[in-house]
Amino acid sequence: MSDDRHIAQALADGRKSGEKLAAYPGPTPRDKTHAFAIQTMARELLGWERIGWKCGCTSKRAQESLGTDAPFPGPLYRERLFESGSHVATHPSNSRVTEPEIAFSMARDLKPRGKVYAVDDVLAAVESVHPSIEIVNPRLPKGFGDVVEWYIADGALNDSIVLGKPVKPLPREAYAKLRVEAKQNGTLVGEGTGAEALGGPEVVLTWLANDLIDKGLYLRAGDIVSTGVVVGVFTSNLGDRVEATYDHLGSISVQF
Repeated sequence: MSDDRHIAQALADGRKSGEKLAAYPGPTPRDKTHAFAIQTMARELLGWERIGWKCGCTSKRAQESLGTDAPFPGPLYRERLFESGSHVATHPSNSRVTEPEIAFSMARDLKPRGKVYAVDDVLAAVESVHPSIEIVNPRLPKGFGDVVEWYIADGALNDSIVLGKPVKPLPREAYAKLRVEAKQNGTLVGEGTGAEALGGPEVVLTWLANDLIDKGLYLRAGDIVSTGVVVGVFTSNLGDRVEATYDHLGSISVQF
């Protein structure tokens, strides 16, 4: 078995079991392109249904925390998609970094067309907007102390996604101003606006549409896209309840 396939299989197995890997399954990916290839192989070996994408490190705070200067994508899976109010089972060893985010559902494909997509082009392809909470969990031994290539290979660190009720698309200028408040067990743990994520979630969505094309892929009708944390990062424990409240989008909650 090649190093790449061995790494991908270990990452797929770790996602299925929910347990962290005790040791590195192979050498560090050479670069971000190699890391994404391993991510893709792990997704294929996992055999779960991809329903969209998460965008990692779209805020300056997240980039500084994880030692990178650019976002990266990772797959979202139906097997780890939850409705607001759900109890999400996680392994006791998991990190459970809990990230209130703004998500989009796509109404139509954004296929390669010979020129980059602009924000207005991408927003015209949006079906709905949602409050969302992404649960992040690195599966490799160093956790958040690793290099970005491992984060990318490890599915961009996604564990699961909680998706709130759909809302009709907002005017373009509204997204960056969206205020978000997060509470854990009733205590305020974070506040922010949509601008935390690359200046606005519509900017993140546009970045992803073009980045996927550069990778030989594209956004598809029905895809869900979570655009990155918009409040300070915090961690949840088993038994905790998290609620996030958004201007215009309503509220969303999850319990572990």
